[in-house]
Amino acid sequence: MKTPEQDTRPVDGRDRLAAHAADCEACQASPLPLEQLAARLNASPVHIDATALSRRVLLQLQPELEHLALAASWPRMLRGLLLSLLPLPLVVAVDAYFLSLVYGLVSALVPAALAAYLVLSYGAVLVLLFAMTYAAIPLLVMHGGRRLTPTHLSVVP
Repeated sequence: MKTPEQDTRPVDGRDRLAAHAADCEACQASPLPLEQLAARLNASPVHIDATALSRRVLLQLQPELEHLALAASWPRMLRGLLLSLLPLPLVVAVDAYFLSLVYGLVSALVPAALAAYLVLSYGAVLVLLFAMTYAAIPLLVMHGGRRLTPTHLSVVP
């Protein structure tokens, strides 16, 4: 048998099998139909549609990719939420001061019960606006500040 230094031509699968069959006693006792196998393999080449294959692979990997993306985005979301909570005490203090000024002004014009109702209603609307704002922060952080479309807000089964 020749060594790789002696043989300079490229070695394909048929040459390697022929070299093995020449050295192996079991292969010499019952020879392999190498030419028939090579002819059959060459007669039926494999056609690969890369687009369809990529689409199928991505479809199968999508749940895992979404899981990994969600796991990687939690620290980012928490940072955004904590940074947005920093000015909250100041905003609440300013709103409380503003509501006390409004109560003093409105109670001079209308009965105290009606003034309290108006101020508390306005305070409830402010609390609702704060809640909606802070509930939207994770959505905005998760989507990187891109404009949200109805497909972003749909629930994935």
